[in-house]
Amino acid sequence: MKSALVTGAASRLGERIARYLASRNYRLILHANRSLDKASLLARSLEQDGVQTQLVAADFADHAAIARFCGELTARFGAPDVIVNNASVFEHDFPGQADPGKLAASLSVHVTAPFSIIEAAARAKKPDAVLTVFNILDHKLLNLNPDYYSYTLGKSALMALTSMWVQANRPDIRVFGLLPGLMFPSGPQTDERFLADSAKIPTGRATPADHLNAAIGFYLDHPSMPGQMLPIDGGEHLLPRARDVAFE
Repeated sequence: MKSALVTGAASRLGERIARYLASRNYRLILHANRSLDKASLLARSLEQDGVQTQLVAADFADHAAIARFCGELTARFGAPDVIVNNASVFEHDFPGQADPGKLAASLSVHVTAPFSIIEAAARAKKPDAVLTVFNILDHKLLNLNPDYYSYTLGKSALMALTSMWVQANRPDIRVFGLLPGLMFPSGPQTDERFLADSAKIPTGRATPADHLNAAIGFYLDHPSMPGQMLPIDGGEHLLPRARDVAFE
């Protein structure tokens, strides 16, 4: 049975991706940090449906914890067939009012953790195995605004990492960058504001998480396709914004 690692799997997009991969008969390795209770509920729910599930906790803001996680991952499970680097830290800051601590956490979670996980899996995988990686980015990287400054810097570095893996042109390790738009309420958005902001998107609605899962499924079903970038945002990246949509 093939296995899949999903980081930040406890809720929201991570949970949706985990459930989707479970529906495709993957054995799941679920990573969580602060939301262990939610991740445990997800694991139990999947196990009741007959899905083999393992839960691994780690704080990716801690470099030592990343190293322990990667060591445990490959020692216990070998190299997963699919890796979804979804774990994120999403805290607001703004140029001129930024906190170096937030930047350090962003770079650790969004860059050091994916970097280390992919490298560990590349070393541990069998020579004839194919590893497929999905790095969850953000549509705003294609149309920058200054809100969530440290978060955006971290995600920008992850996008560069993704691009360099694509350019490495290794047929045995495919790395994709998925750039979702507005999918769930976040930051200061109330449910009412979320609906209003969703209406500003060219499609007039937030992008369903199922659309991102469909992209994952497409790439998994076409193993000869090389890694690439794909915005999944209803065209939001085509509209310049001076601020994040939640602040306009």
